[in-house]
Amino acid sequence: MDPKLIGIAAALGSAASWALGSILFKRLGERLSSPAMTLAKQIISVVFLAAALALVGFQPLATDDLVLLVVSGLLGIALGDTFFFAALQDLGPVALIVLLTLGQVLTVVLAVVYLGESPAPWAWMGIGLVICGVGTVLLGKVGGEQGVTGRRGMLFGLLSVVCMSVSMIIAKEGLDSVSALQATFLRMAAGAVGMFLFGLASGRLRDWLLPFRDLRLGAGFLAAVMLVTFGGFWLSLVAIKYVDVSVANTLGSIEPVFVLPFAVVFLKEKATWSTVLGTLTTVAGVVLLVRYGGV
Repeated sequence: MDPKLIGIAAALGSAASWALGSILFKRLGERLSSPAMTLAKQIISVVFLAAALALVGFQPLATDDLVLLVVSGLLGIALGDTFFFAALQDLGPVALIVLLTLGQVLTVVLAVVYLGESPAPWAWMGIGLVICGVGTVLLGKVGGEQGVTGRRGMLFGLLSVVCMSVSMIIAKEGLDSVSALQATFLRMAAGAVGMFLFGLASGRLRDWLLPFRDLRLGAGFLAAVMLVTFGGFWLSLVAIKYVDVSVANTLGSIEPVFVLPFAVVFLKEKATWSTVLGTLTTVAGVVLLVRYGGV
């Protein structure tokens, strides 16, 4: 199979996984703090990823790549996830996607500046259509979300966007000598260690983990973590391993196209004409990227 097609499929799968994960974590966040969800998610992810790696085997990797992946994990997972969950509690899943869409633009700019990527003209047009389509999908939704203009939620959302975007650029550099699965494990492990040490230092570790005594809550959280670990994080690294970061993240930006149908099913929201128009625009952008963008 063409490696570029693998990258494209992985980016789309990652977007769908994060969309559903956002809905699930929004509900779980009503009973859990953002640091608690970040730490627990990382611990569970590390266990499952280690089990998967035990089957396929670990690869030796260069020290420079290890350092890059560790830094990427601390920044994008320990910090980025914590800010994401905090923003999710204030803004809700649909409103938060507005800020995450800005992250797609930031990642493209960073990829061009620091990685020297140069998307073809058709790819730039596709990127523009995807971003415009995503914005159009959300126009009718933002006004109805409570807390969208809340300063705390906006601040946490912007911090999450910056952390995640920069961490993806760093991770791209660290993928030279390691598989996407092992890179995901290393990033998760770094994030878990960072959050664990922070919890110990702040004396809040016990309070974070106490709610998980509820087995039903724990089971629901486990299912959500598996979804975003293998569907979200791992597929996102598979994507940037086989295609440019700018293309992978633009394809990943169609997350709102997935999150809105999930919102209709789980949150009983209604679709609008702006949703339909934005979805069609987004699909057109994806077609340009895949067919003419040189991806």
